[in-house]
Amino acid sequence: MNTADRLRQLKAITDLMRDRDLSRLSLASLQKAKIEALLGSLDKTHSAPGLDPIVAAQVVDRFGLWTTNRRILLNQQLSRATADWLGARADAQRSFGRAEVVDKLTSKR
Repeated sequence: MNTADRLRQLKAITDLMRDRDLSRLSLASLQKAKIEALLGSLDKTHSAPGLDPIVAAQVVDRFGLWTTNRRILLNQQLSRATADWLGARADAQRSFGRAEVVDKLTSKR
């Protein structure tokens, strides 16, 4: 096997690794965006008109407690998703750089 054949094989491998890592980055981005959307939707609530003021206050209080607990859970999930996204971004950057270098090497030959 000569050098040109090895470079072609290396290029195929680095292209596959780049595509794999870009796909993982895309999935991590979607997961992170989904959680961010859920967090944003917690702020878009309103009370129903026409309720008795005492009942309305109880509903707001209970719903406030639920949203606080939900926000805590979603923030934990967002932290994990952000860490996964950062790792996937670093992997994608690395594999993209490797693929570019190998591409330049193969185009010079």
